[in-house]
Amino acid sequence: MTDVAKERDEEADGETRRRPPRRPARRPRSRVGGVVARVVGLVATLALLGVGVAVLLTVTRDNGGKAKQETFAPTPKAAKTHAGRKASRPRPPRLTAAQRASRDAAVAQMRTQGFEPVAISTYKPRQSLRVLIGRPKASNGVRGRRAFFFVREQYIGTDSSSPSARLKVASQDNSKITLAYTRFAAGDKPCCPSDGTVNVRFSMGNGRLQPLDPIPPPAARLPPS
Repeated sequence: MTDVAKERDEEADGETRRRPPRRPARRPRSRVGGVVARVVGLVATLALLGVGVAVLLTVTRDNGGKAKQETFAPTPKAAKTHAGRKASRPRPPRLTAAQRASRDAAVAQMRTQGFEPVAISTYKPRQSLRVLIGRPKASNGVRGRRAFFFVREQYIGTDSSSPSARLKVASQDNSKITLAYTRFAAGDKPCCPSDGTVNVRFSMGNGRLQPLDPIPPPAARLPPS
């Protein structure tokens, strides 16, 4: 080999050593694969959004039901408070032995005239003017009711000399008692009076019981026979 050829080969080897090695060429991506990846990503995103909307609707529905329940349903605490108010109402004081004896004497006076008390609660022994509504015993053949009046323990008479089919105490205080008379119209049955109710006040005057309002006539206070 000549010197010129040798030098040429050495220059070629040096040029080869100075050039960097070539990298392998990348394969072009497939368009179909990219489209599939995008579609899969979009479907996954829509699925996540759907789950989020469903959770939100569930929470909203639950909160709305709880709010409605809290608005309309009474709480146990409120029920207990209401019951406590009822239990805390003051009861009327009990009668003393003397007051019970006065009431028993008034009931005994009614019975001597063939009547039984409709209710002993209308007799107020702490008042000056007192009253009991009596109904006839089954054996005496008397019709209707009468009001028996007392001034303290003393019996002073009845509201009227004739009975009333329907009679009750409407109100009372220490010196005045109001009776309610139910009136019958012509053709009414004993069960069904149709002429309304009249209130009559009674009070003491000149040492005797006096009605302050007109008492309905006997024919209006009993059903037509």
